[in-house]
Amino acid sequence: MWNADFRVVASYRFDRATRQYHAEHRIKGLPARVFAAFWHRRVMNIHHADIDPRAQIGPGLLLMHHTGVFIGPAVIGDNCVLHHNVTIGQRVASGNQGVPRLGNDVWIGPGATITGDVTIGDGATISAGSVVSRDVPARALVAGNPGRVIASDYDNSAMLNYRVRRAPAPTAAAPEPEPAPAPAAEQAQAQGPDPAHVDRALAEYARLRDPSGDRHLEAVKAAIFLEDVFHVVLREEQIDPDLLGTAEGMRAVLARAGGSA
Repeated sequence: MWNADFRVVASYRFDRATRQYHAEHRIKGLPARVFAAFWHRRVMNIHHADIDPRAQIGPGLLLMHHTGVFIGPAVIGDNCVLHHNVTIGQRVASGNQGVPRLGNDVWIGPGATITGDVTIGDGATISAGSVVSRDVPARALVAGNPGRVIASDYDNSAMLNYRVRRAPAPTAAAPEPEPAPAPAAEQAQAQGPDPAHVDRALAEYARLRDPSGDRHLEAVKAAIFLEDVFHVVLREEQIDPDLLGTAEGMRAVLARAGGSA
């Protein structure tokens, strides 16, 4: 509260708030409007700084040495830094009644002047003593009178104050799209193999491994490729386990399992 730079900004914020409250409550808001007008006048007389209450300034404004700062009804974004003797307002000459529009994270050095219907991009840096009367790209470094861009993609992050970030505006949650139906093969795999199918495959494998049984070539290959055979069967590859003991069935299993009949 004892910092003069803070009081100048606080006076502007309070004036803005009381104007809105007074517009909604003409009687109850009158004392606050009178106090805000008195405070604004006192700031001008003592600190020699004037921020027009019609100016639209985002959060995070920092005045570094407030003396001589004059801001008209301009539009200033978030987290901007202004030094002493800065003027931001209308350009009276040539009938230009427009006001500047400054983006976010703009740094303005001592003695700079920005007038007229111009746009200063986000992250721009206006050097001390510059006179800006034309648009400035984002992240540009401007110097001189008239101001000219002397560097592009200039990083002024180290020159700014602690940055205030606005919370994102709430948006209506979009309805989640219904998942597309999975193919029949994927559904069968997710549900798992048929228990009866597995039991028949196990019984057929036991028959093939019986030394007294018919160990023809396909049966031997089935035993060797046990893991592949069951991998195929459990994946529901449309091979009837009853055919595992036949040449036709074993050729089909081995072909799908990566072997050769």
